Amino acid sequence: MISLDLTRWLIGYVRFEILGGSPERFYTNCARSGAYLWDIAPNRKGGACVAARRYHFLRRSARRAGCRLRVRERRGLPFALRRTKAHPGLWAGCAVFLVIVFSLSLRVWCIGVTGNEKVPVSRIENELALAGLAPGARRSGVNPKAVAQQVLLKIPELRWMSVNLRGSTAEVAVQEAAEKPVIPDQTAASNIKASATGQILSMRVFAGTPAVKQGDAVVQGQLLVSGVVVDQLGGSTLTRSSAEIIAETRRSVSVAIPLVSRREVPTGETLLRRNLDVFGASIPLTLRKKPGAGWRVRRTQTVVSLFGTPLPLGVYEERWEKVRTESDTLTRAQAQELAKRKIGEQASALFKKGRVKNMELTEKWEKNELRCTADLTCEEDIAQESKILLK
Repeated sequence: MISLDLTRWLIGYVRFEILGGSPERFYTNCARSGAYLWDIAPNRKGGACVAARRYHFLRRSARRAGCRLRVRERRGLPFALRRTKAHPGLWAGCAVFLVIVFSLSLRVWCIGVTGNEKVPVSRIENELALAGLAPGARRSGVNPKAVAQQVLLKIPELRWMSVNLRGSTAEVAVQEAAEKPVIPDQTAASNIKASATGQILSMRVFAGTPAVKQGDAVVQGQLLVSGVVVDQLGGSTLTRSSAEIIAETRRSVSVAIPLVSRREVPTGETLLRRNLDVFGASIPLTLRKKPGAGWRVRRTQTVVSLFGTPLPLGVYEERWEKVRTESDTLTRAQAQELAKRKIGEQASALFKKGRVKNMELTEKWEKNELRCTADLTCEEDIAQESKILLK
């Protein structure tokens, strides 16, 4: 039904009314002559619709029925174009518009990247631009296979890339390379050495020959478990040592807490700068200059999309905010609390597989700073594998 209405509008049609005579006889004559009418109204002046170029053929049927026809409405594209004859600027504007659209269709304006998770889109777009694929590039000058190969050489984290040109849009699909798992060499012979100085609390040797025993004091780098195993016949073989050796160790962690800190406080004065990005060109919407020192900025880029497809149209915004510097002075209690918290954070990051048994704090107050040192007594696994190099 929509296609029929569109066809009638394109060829143009008129609605007429019947004056005098016999409308029934007029319609009968039209049917015999093969005239196609639609939207026939039941009343006398209701009339009907007919194609514009067929209207003058109805006059013979009207004379035979003793009636007259009068046009009430003219609709369709031909009548709309006829009204624009007095406005040649419209035709010139349409011609310029078509030329611009045709010229823009010869270039790539939208680039969409999909499939990436770890590699940022900005890095991929920069390499695409260096390879010749950027907003505004001519479609005829872009070789999708060559662009994909060049980008893959520049970004080793990508395993596969496909570049497809669809009109003025470039669809770039990528697949990232999978990280190779680290597989330990189970056949390489190794010893177990101490990763820190301490006293052994417990030992669990899974493979190898123990070189120390529980309660011994060891230093960093000392041999704990040997990879040389002697059998009952006196023969020796090399094996990969494995053990869990818990020792009591001592470590030191220090932090420095400034008593006077500076922070930026907004004054409430703001400045907004906007640019309109159209087809790769930046058009300033505001003529304000960048402010000097004492201002901080937050930048945003808004890209216009149509049905999920990014368009070569966007707004770049810089929101500047004036700030003033204020000084904050910590009390002794606040400085001590902050120092303890930072030492606790460092200790937690240092001993992921151990625990801190005891902590002794030493404070040193200076003019504008608190230096806090913590002597830690810890329990940790000091077993560290060391390969045996054979010549």
